[in-house]
Amino acid sequence: MAIDELDGYIRRFNIVAQKSRQYLNQQLKDLNLTASTYFFILKVGEHGTLSQEELFDVLYLNPSNVTRRLKRLIDLGYIVKAKSPADGRSRVIKLTALGQRQYDQLVQRLPQINQALVQSFDHQQAAMLQEFLGSVDRDLNQLLSIKEDEPND
Repeated sequence: MAIDELDGYIRRFNIVAQKSRQYLNQQLKDLNLTASTYFFILKVGEHGTLSQEELFDVLYLNPSNVTRRLKRLIDLGYIVKAKSPADGRSRVIKLTALGQRQYDQLVQRLPQINQALVQSFDHQQAAMLQEFLGSVDRDLNQLLSIKEDEPND
């Protein structure tokens, strides 16, 4: 087996993901957002407020990455942490007025960015790609849950 065949799918997924992030970074630069921070704005804007734990769940990131990126967005004035109206001991994350404007621009811009990524596909091919990626995502979720159930050595 040739060395390129050993990690063919993994390598291709990584290359495509890296190029997608680079393109997204270019497209969001004027909003002071990146591929690693835009999703925070999108999810907080979508939900209105989230606890930090809820944010961990929707972003699939470890707590230290979430904390670091949240700090950047707080420093930019896009997000604030406030006392939870339901439980004064906990805090929630919500958009500032500036963050809401960034969210609104993001919601307008993302469809064009998404379309640019599949511009060489017709509608049927783009739908098939979505289906394939969904299958890979489900398979990975299953593989990860199997790994989580195995004892740690």
